[in-house]
Amino acid sequence: MPTVYLPAAIISSLVTSFLTMLVLLYVQHLHVHARATRCWALAYAGLALQQTCRFLADTQAPIFNLFADIFLLAYVCYLWAGIRIFHGVTVYVMPVMLGFAIAVLWLLMTFLTAVKPLWRMLPIYLVSGLILMMAALSFWRARSQKHTFGFHLLGTLIFLKGLHLLDFPFFREQPEYAALGYEVSAFLDLAIGMLFLVAALLRQQDDVERVNDDLKLEMEERKNIERLSREREALFEKVFQMVPDVLAICREKDGRYLEVNRHWETITGYAREETLGRYSLELNLWMDVSLREKMLEILRRDGEVSNFEGVYRHKLGHPYNVLISGTRFDVSGEPYIAYAMQDISALRKVERLQEQAERELQEREKLLSTVFQLVPDTLTISKIATGEYVDVNRNWEPISGYTREEVLGRTSNDIQLWEKPEQRDELIKRIRRDGEVHNMQIAFRHKQGHITQCRVSGSQFEAGNESYLLLSSRNIDQELNAEAARVQVESLLRENEQKYSTLFQLSPIPLGLVDVQTDCIVEVNDIWLKEFGYQREGIVGKTTMEMGLVAQAEERKKFNDDLGRDKKVDQLEVRIKVCDDQEMIFLLSARLIRMHGKPMCIFSLLNVTRQVQIEQEIREMTAQLEERVRLRTLNLQQANAELAAAMESLRHTQDELVRSEKMAALGSLVAGVAHELNTPIGNSVTVASTLQDKTREMLRDIKEGKLKRSALENYLENAETGTALLMRTLGMARELIRSFKQVAVDQSSSYRRQFDLQTALEELIVTLAPMYKKTAYTLVTDLAPGIIMDSYPGPLGQIITNFMTNALTHAFEHRDSGEMHLHTHLLDDTQVQIVFSDNGTGMSEQVQKRVFDPFFTTKLGQGGSGLGMNIVYNLVTGVLGGSIQLDSKPGEGTSFTLVVPLVAPQLRVDNSKKNRAALAMPGTASTEATLPDTKK
Repeated sequence: MPTVYLPAAIISSLVTSFLTMLVLLYVQHLHVHARATRCWALAYAGLALQQTCRFLADTQAPIFNLFADIFLLAYVCYLWAGIRIFHGVTVYVMPVMLGFAIAVLWLLMTFLTAVKPLWRMLPIYLVSGLILMMAALSFWRARSQKHTFGFHLLGTLIFLKGLHLLDFPFFREQPEYAALGYEVSAFLDLAIGMLFLVAALLRQQDDVERVNDDLKLEMEERKNIERLSREREALFEKVFQMVPDVLAICREKDGRYLEVNRHWETITGYAREETLGRYSLELNLWMDVSLREKMLEILRRDGEVSNFEGVYRHKLGHPYNVLISGTRFDVSGEPYIAYAMQDISALRKVERLQEQAERELQEREKLLSTVFQLVPDTLTISKIATGEYVDVNRNWEPISGYTREEVLGRTSNDIQLWEKPEQRDELIKRIRRDGEVHNMQIAFRHKQGHITQCRVSGSQFEAGNESYLLLSSRNIDQELNAEAARVQVESLLRENEQKYSTLFQLSPIPLGLVDVQTDCIVEVNDIWLKEFGYQREGIVGKTTMEMGLVAQAEERKKFNDDLGRDKKVDQLEVRIKVCDDQEMIFLLSARLIRMHGKPMCIFSLLNVTRQVQIEQEIREMTAQLEERVRLRTLNLQQANAELAAAMESLRHTQDELVRSEKMAALGSLVAGVAHELNTPIGNSVTVASTLQDKTREMLRDIKEGKLKRSALENYLENAETGTALLMRTLGMARELIRSFKQVAVDQSSSYRRQFDLQTALEELIVTLAPMYKKTAYTLVTDLAPGIIMDSYPGPLGQIITNFMTNALTHAFEHRDSGEMHLHTHLLDDTQVQIVFSDNGTGMSEQVQKRVFDPFFTTKLGQGGSGLGMNIVYNLVTGVLGGSIQLDSKPGEGTSFTLVVPLVAPQLRVDNSKKNRAALAMPGTASTEATLPDTKK
């Protein structure tokens, strides 16, 4: 195939596309499916430009192939958009533009990177062909009964166009097929364009036919509406006239009536002809014009008014009540108001009569309810047929325990009110027989379970074809209790009278009863007759003056005054002569009482004649005893003075013994320390004398000029050895002296200071070591470190010294060896425990009971003073503020356990009191050591 044929094919395709574009633009100008045809025209414009670029690329420059592919993309996009618009589907512009931009970028990148034309074009033509195939599907799916063939044909051509785009890159590389491809493309483009034109015209024709059909339907509907309107107007006129209420229509702007129905004249008195064209104020319809303004305001605000009550004036002048409802409506832009009115005068009159009747009925019900509630008895109303309670008053709850709400609608059997059901049956029987019952005693059961006795009355009455039972119940528990109490009181009174009469007669004291008004003796008891030696007949009826009771004027006046003021007289001493004229002394007591409404005086006479005689004898003996006591007191004072002198002598002796005990201990301590110091000081003197001799020899050799190097070295070596030995022995002596000084100071005074318990005891042990160093006895220590005390190290050292002395003297007697233990440990944050023990002979129970007593010793006459353990006890419990416990068994040794506070109590006593405290008894030392000095 000649090569010149390809440009001719491209030009023919270009001309075809351009002519199709012009036709479509003309159709769009004719508004035949304008939006779809506009897109199709733009698509063919892009196709024409694409073919122009192809022509230029084959004749001049290959770069136009890039523009050809871009215009191809534009052709596909507009063609796809026009098809969717034609089918009435929404086109989203942004995704289309985004896809177009991505494709253009692909073309630019591949062109600039010199990618082969086939690979640059293949994705573009592949996507374009697929898009056209998808667009062809929309025509195949189109539901059109009239143009199905045409739509299928158009879809087929578009599908072939898509296939042609898919194979175009391959034919483009083969010049012999390229011209044929352009010819096929020109044919498809022309056919598709013409079918687009036909489809648009057919769609336009369908739209015109549809509009014509709609117009015909609308005209038919208008005819029906006009016919219905005429029928409705006739019907409205009939309804307007037949409605039982008054109907009226007026203009809003001037209020003039345009139409009223036939009931207008009946309610207002004005004929229809008199009303039309006039408004309500001209007709003088409103009794109160302000009500009309109020109604119009509601209409203007809400557009309607409902059941507005007003008062109209009839044409004849009388007022009547009307109920007005109205609504506002527009006709041809002009507002109107339609009213519906009812004459409610008769209704208001009936309502007023009904309200008055209801008010009177309510007042009567209120009155009856008030009476029903205020009746003091319990009232109940129940149905005879069912027994259900209809109403109860406020007294029901106290008598039954049930509230009004709990009982209404229930029966007495439901709440188990009747304690004896047979009483209910008897009550109903009487009611049905006689119609009523009076004062029947019935037992009711309370809600809590207790029984209440009531007196019940009731009657039957009819109301509303129903028989009811009205019962009145009164609680008579108090009445029954009062009656029972009255009977009981009368019985008690009789018993009391008998009891008091018996007591009156059996009393061991003379008793009498006197009428206060007549001063006559009413009754006396048997012991009175026996005491005074009278007969009852000779006493009863006589006055107290005749019997010589309170005969003296002063005594009688005092008796009457006290009895009138206090209603009683207590133990008034009186003298009365008995039957044999013997005068006796009595204590008169009396009480004012009432018996049988009369004031009575009951009196008693206690014979104290013998008692007065005994008191006189006691007073005489008391005087004698006082004289004896005075004499014995003088003798006791002399004995106390002698005892005080003896006690002072004993205190002086105790002080001397304490000082001697301390000096003996200190002497023993000094002897031991002196013995210990003898060895290091002797060694030091020996070394010093040797050094002195060597030094003299050295000086002599120097003066004589015989000094040799070997002699000098020998001297220096001996001097170094001697000075080292001298420093070591003197250091031992210095340490021993320091410990001795500390212990001596502590034991000779009660100076308080802070100290480390382990250090203090170790220093003490150093000074005590000579006591057992050259013996077969040993001391084993277990001293806890870090225990800081604020106490008295001197008394503590004296205590340990006494323990060790006591062990060496008593515990290891007749033993070749022995072992002592000293152990300390902290009990808590405030106390420390010190235990001193030995494995010696131990103590018997008798010795343990007295070991802390002063002057008790098992070595009496052998140098023992008996104060060592007493001093220990007083120092522990007094100065140190602790406690001591002794544990010992014969043959198993002895253990002393001390528990002392880390901070000792404050001592506020002078030295003399300290000395006395050291010799005090174990039970009193602590108290004297801790109390302040009251003599200051």
